[in-house]
Amino acid sequence: MILITGATGFIGSNIARELLDRNYMVCAIYRNSSSFEKCADIKNKITWVNSDAPDWKYKIQELNPKQLIHTAWGGVGAKDRNDWELQINNFWFSKELFDLVKTCDIKKVIAFGSQAEYGSQGFAVNEETSPKPDDAYGAVKTMTAHYMRNIFEKTEIAWYWVRVFSVFGEFENSNWLIPTVISKLLNNRSIQLTKCEQQYNYLYIKDFTSQLLGIIDSIENKSGVYNICDSKSVSLQQLLRTITEFMGVPEQFLEFGAIPYREGQNMLIAGDNTKFKKNFPISTKIGLNEGLNRTIKHHKERLL
Repeated sequence: MILITGATGFIGSNIARELLDRNYMVCAIYRNSSSFEKCADIKNKITWVNSDAPDWKYKIQELNPKQLIHTAWGGVGAKDRNDWELQINNFWFSKELFDLVKTCDIKKVIAFGSQAEYGSQGFAVNEETSPKPDDAYGAVKTMTAHYMRNIFEKTEIAWYWVRVFSVFGEFENSNWLIPTVISKLLNNRSIQLTKCEQQYNYLYIKDFTSQLLGIIDSIENKSGVYNICDSKSVSLQQLLRTITEFMGVPEQFLEFGAIPYREGQNMLIAGDNTKFKKNFPISTKIGLNEGLNRTIKHHKERLL
C-alpha cells in the first residue's frame, strides 16, 4: 500500500490514478476542507484518512503503508508565495509526516520540491546548483528538503526529493494559465497577456507520473534530490500559439504585450534531468503536443 498526501489536488490525484491503474493499493490523507472534485472518479477506490481527526496517525500505522508520496502543499498560487506563516505551516506538516514515517514500516519516502528552490539562475539548473529561492515558497521547500535529508540519510529508509518544474494537464486548477486560456478560447474571448517570452520546461502530467513510477517501482535505494522535467525549453508564447492552432481559433485572441511583466519575472525556468535519466529509465513519452491535445479535450468535455 502507498500513502499519498495531496491526492485531492492536481498532481496528487494524477499519481493516485496511475497507481490504481497499476493495481497498487492506495491510501490518502485529506482534511475537512478538502474538495474531492479532482479525484471524484477514483474516490471510492482509495482508503481515506482524515488528518483533522485526533487518531489519524494511529490509523496510518494500522494501514501499514510501505511508501509515502508527499505532494500536499498549501499556498502554491502567486498571491501566497510570500506568505511566510502559510509556507512555514507546510514545513510543520511535512515534519510531522516525516517523523511519523519513523514509527511505521514505511520503506520509501518521495516528497515534492519545486523549481522555485533554484530561483532565477539564467541557465538550466541541475541538482548541484545552489538553491537561491526568491520567495517564501521556495525557501521553505528548500528547508523541508534539508530536514528530510537530515532525518533519513542515516537510516535504511529510501528518500527522494523530487523537484517539479512546469507540469500541465488534466485536473489543473481552473485559474492557472493553460486552463484559463483554453476556457476563454472556448468562449471566443480574448486574453490579455505579457509578451510571454519566458522559456519553461513543460512536462505533460502523464509523462510526469510515468517518470515518477521509475522511483516508485525501484527496488534499489537511489536516495537523493532529482529534477523531473522535460529536457527542452519552449517559450510561453509558442505554447499558447500551439493551443490556438490545435483548437482551430485565431491567434488574435492572444493579446501579447497587453500587460507588463511582473516585477522580478523569471524569464528562464529550465531544469537539467540528466541525473534522473541516468538512474531511472524513461520509457514512454506522450510529449508536449499530444499532451496539449489531451488537455484541450479534457477541458472541452468539462466545460461544454
